[in-house]
Amino acid sequence: MAALAPADAPAPYRIHRYPSILIDRLTLADGRIVTLRPVLPQDAEAQQSFVGGLSPHSRRLRFHGAVNRLPDGLLRSMTAIDYQQHLALIAEAVGADGMLRLVADARYVVDAAGGAEFAVAVADDWQHIGLGSAMLKRLAKHGRRQGLRHLEGAVLSSNGPMLALMRRWGAAFRPDPDDADVLIATLRCH
Repeated sequence: MAALAPADAPAPYRIHRYPSILIDRLTLADGRIVTLRPVLPQDAEAQQSFVGGLSPHSRRLRFHGAVNRLPDGLLRSMTAIDYQQHLALIAEAVGADGMLRLVADARYVVDAAGGAEFAVAVADDWQHIGLGSAMLKRLAKHGRRQGLRHLEGAVLSSNGPMLALMRRWGAAFRPDPDDADVLIATLRCH
């Protein structure tokens, strides 16, 4: 007879249906190539390295605070996902050392209002070449296929590039009632 996990132990993670349709190769404006794919639990170490490799400024823009290392629980929730209520795409590229490295992360988490909250982070040396925009476009397209009405993201008012992207895409903005330095950008999926 197999031993049962204690009642307070988390349930083992199981992939119910990996959305392989979202795997893609993308050639960026500067000619670099990335592979886009949904995140997997075994990407936890790469995810931690990615966040740790972001500049303090980029980590602040993504997490709205000083984050040097993801706590274990947050790291687990960012990599052991269900692909239904939480979808995360990562971009991987081969580094100068020949090793694969994670260079971007884009995700959404479905909310009760028929939409989802999104977030995007791109490694500093991969910014301003269309990678974040391409990943966000794929999130919106997949969200539309899943029946989502909108994506919302909390954007620091000092994040000029993200605000400019949201304006180009026709996002509506409203102030965050809990933080005067944050705007909520809403993109329609339909």
